[in-house]
Parts: sequence; structure tokens; C-alpha cells
Amino acid sequence: MRTFRAPGRANLIGEHTDTTDGLVLPAAIDRAVVLTGVPQGRRLRLRSAQADGELDLAADGSEVPPAGWGRFVAAVAAELDALGRAPVGFTGELRSDLPQGAGLSSSAALEVVLTIALADAGGLDLEPLEVAKLGRRAEHRAVGVPSGLMDQAASVLGRADHAVLLDCASLEHRTVPLPPDHELLVIDSGVRRQLETSGYAERTEQLRAALPVLAGRRPADIPLEELPTLLAGLDELPARRLRHVVTENARVLAAEAALLAGDLETLGAVFAAGHASLRDDFEVSVPELDTLVALAVQSGASAARMTGGGFGGAIVVLVPAARAGQLEAEVLAGYARRHPQREATVHRCRAADGAGEAEREAEREGDVHLPEGDGLPGGNLRADLG
Repeated sequence: MRTFRAPGRANLIGEHTDTTDGLVLPAAIDRAVVLTGVPQGRRLRLRSAQADGELDLAADGSEVPPAGWGRFVAAVAAELDALGRAPVGFTGELRSDLPQGAGLSSSAALEVVLTIALADAGGLDLEPLEVAKLGRRAEHRAVGVPSGLMDQAASVLGRADHAVLLDCASLEHRTVPLPPDHELLVIDSGVRRQLETSGYAERTEQLRAALPVLAGRRPADIPLEELPTLLAGLDELPARRLRHVVTENARVLAAEAALLAGDLETLGAVFAAGHASLRDDFEVSVPELDTLVALAVQSGASAARMTGGGFGGAIVVLVPAARAGQLEAEVLAGYARRHPQREATVHRCRAADGAGEAEREAEREGDVHLPEGDGLPGGNLRADLG
């Protein structure tokens, strides 16, 4: 019996920058998708407590279900087949404690855990970033969303108690320590979104329409002092989309510098500016996320902003550990008053190591986090893409 795990991620800052090869600062979290099973035969036979029956597909990805989480399985298998993987089957069970639709990249974690397990079963050796790139191709194949590399890269590159600053163009990356006296909270708004039917692809197209003014440069390489001149040549909507992405790349570096200096006041200001930009320039926040951010700051958070693709999902919060319990209670109470039709959920997380085989991690580290949840795929994952 083999056990593989791939964590979700909470993006600290650097939202909607990866599709233009920009900078991101995510952290892998101690919530994961876990696949336990054995390589055998030529079929992929997978089940989950939440699935609509068991999945049974050709190991080469040639059989594609019309809907559901099986699309991701078939897409990963097809991408591996294109790399020459032997079509060895796998029989197993998927479990997860990643909340669906909260913007914590459950789909990317699924793609990564399938990639490492099936590559291993088929005798194919992949480097971590090769795993991430294959996962992104699989997501494009499965659902057609023009996503960047951040989610899959965070899942494979994560390091305990650190964020990862990733340049999505060069794939250079470095770890950034998180404040040891702080907790990382992800607060789910209860607002669910489907990136296939949200404005995610529309925002990408609107941004692309603005890129010609950069004369071949990427937004991450634009000095902030040059931005007003560039925006003057654009219509209002593409100008706002581009302004968000250029300034957001700068905020990633500012957040890294603040974390390294232990300057939490500056970090809070950077997060606040990032959330305002996502709300006003990129227009992917919703009132519920805005409320959660305001409540978290009022309750003593050092930094808070929405995380993920937007249109619902969650916020990410860094809060002094001694204040975390009170912040949780105050935010939930305030949210219930302002949005009685919604139910928020607080997930206390820690930055975790990246994907791998759990049993081997146990031998190396002596401790492995395995999810307690009932399972991942099925009806919910059909809609969750981030």
C-alpha cells in the first residue's frame, strides 16, 4: 500500500499575476489531498466517500468522463502518457481535508497527488516543477481555465513555516520565513464560485488587451513610476486591470521585504493595498470578502486580504497567536450579523512541506499529517477550481 499527499495553498499575496508570468508568494498548508492505494493492472480505479460512484478509467487517459472529478484524473493520465509513462493502473482511495470552493487549490492538489502517484507507478521520474507544469496542463485540458502555475508550484515547493516567492517566468524561487509568533488563518466566506462560469477568464482577456502597451515586457518588470504614462494610452477598463497586476507584482516584493524585516505594520499596509486593488481595479472581490477583511483588521490581525481567484472563497489572515482565538470569535459574530444568509468557517493552518510520498516522509520526519475528512472528489469538485 502506497500513500501520497499534496497540500493545498494559501496565497499570501500576488493574485492574478501568474497568468502573465509574474511574482507570487503562496504557502503550502497543512490541509491536503491524499491518495492511498496500489499500482496494478491497466485501469485507474479510484473512489472517494463523496464521489458519485467509483471511477474506472483507462490508465493512459484515453477515456474522459463528460463531467466531474474524473476529468482531472483523465487529464493527468493523458499528460503523463504524452511523456511516455507506461500505462500502469492504480487502485486506491482519495481523501481530503481541503474545503471545497474556498480558494485553497483543491483541484491543483488533486492534480499534483495524481501526477506523483501515477508517475511513480509508471516508472516516470519527474522533477518538482515538472510535476507542477504537468498539473497546470492537466487543468487546462480538463476544464479550459487559463490558470497560471502558482497553485501547483506551491503544492510541490512548500516548506514548513515558510512562504515561497516564485517568479512564474524563470521559475526561480526562494523561501520566506513567516512570523513564528503568528498564526495563519484562512476564513471561508461560504460564498462558492465556479471559475469556469465566473469572470476569471474574462479578467484574463481584459488584461491581455492591455499588454501591448508594455512593448513585450511583462507587468512584473514595469517600474511603478512608468505606470501612469502606460495607462494613459488605454481605455479605463483594461487600464485598471493592468494597474492591478503591475502594482501587485511590486507588492509581492514589498511583502517579502516586510516579512524578512519583521515589519508587520508595513506588511499589513501591503495586504490592505492588495485587497483594495483586487476589489476596485481587478473587481474580483465580493461584499462578503470585504466584510471579513475589515472585521479581521478590526479584531487585531496584523495583515488580512482576500486570497484565491475571487468571486467568493476565502481571506487569508496573519494574526498574533495570542490573539487568534478572540479574533476568530469576533469575526464570526460580526459576519453573522452582517451576512446572516452566509456561514463563515475559520481554518487554522500552518505553512507545510510540499507534496510527496507520505510513508517516506514519515520515515524521514517521524510525523505526517493525514486528513481526517471523508473524501475529496465528487459533486463538489466538479465546481472547484482553485
